[in-house]
Amino acid sequence: MNLVKGQTYKLELALIDIRGDFVSGKPVSYKVYKSSDNTLITSGSMTEVGTSGIYQVSVTLNEVGQYRVEYITPTKYENVIEEIFVVEADLSEIHTLVKRILGLSQENFRIFNPQYNAKNELTSGKIRIYNSAADCNADISPIAEYQITTVYEAGKRVSGYRVTKN
Repeated sequence: MNLVKGQTYKLELALIDIRGDFVSGKPVSYKVYKSSDNTLITSGSMTEVGTSGIYQVSVTLNEVGQYRVEYITPTKYENVIEEIFVVEADLSEIHTLVKRILGLSQENFRIFNPQYNAKNELTSGKIRIYNSAADCNADISPIAEYQITTVYEAGKRVSGYRVTKN
């Protein structure tokens, strides 16, 4: 599981008996260790969600790295170990990258200043991508702009195509 540094997440465990039925009302605890040096980061009891046999606890990990979660269950039940990777991610940056990918796949996408050669073949132009169709239609607030360049060989075949971010 991948988590973002500083975000609060719920760890969950379903306590199940040998028949596959959920087990309610049992004490379940957890320990979180930093994998690199086996340092105990946090530990405690988990809280059951109603009488569902699902146990939860909220944790926040403030350091990038790999962690190991040990879920400690009563005798007769199997303990579980889970690996967690904490990453430093700016979600707004990820959101912008997704928008760029969508734009370059021609969603909310416009071509400006197309240039053609004597054979009416597109040789260059600019591409702009936008957050929404409304922005695209109004040509406002582009996310990014790219320069396109196309090179042709004899017989009208494209021999090179380049898109660079301005």
